[in-house]
Amino acid sequence: MIDEFPTPDITFVGEQDGPAERRLKEALAVVLGLDPSVRRAYLARVRYDRTTSGVMLALLTDDEEDSEKLVTQASKTFAALFNARASLDVIFLDAGKDIEIRKVCAPFFEREEWKSITSSCPTAH
Repeated sequence: MIDEFPTPDITFVGEQDGPAERRLKEALAVVLGLDPSVRRAYLARVRYDRTTSGVMLALLTDDEEDSEKLVTQASKTFAALFNARASLDVIFLDAGKDIEIRKVCAPFFEREEWKSITSSCPTAH
């Protein structure tokens, strides 16, 4: 089941990483690689409204029409590796949030053709 909620003030703190998270990232990379609209994916530690900490899957996509499908697939992947009752928060990034998250967190998934296009473009500082 997918619950949508308004996005609170989110601060990206850093990458969530460890042995279990690496297994999750590997599994998610396979799933995300099947959807050509996904450009980048991050597993980030975040703070909501400057107080509550959490972990979030952040996606940069070309098309948000398949967002529900992506969230469902990511949730199933997460549930298969972790407690099925636990949930994974997912956010879809715009260009500004993508720049913001990259300051503190490397993507664990980046589509190759997108990577080569963006590497030739100047980055905003």
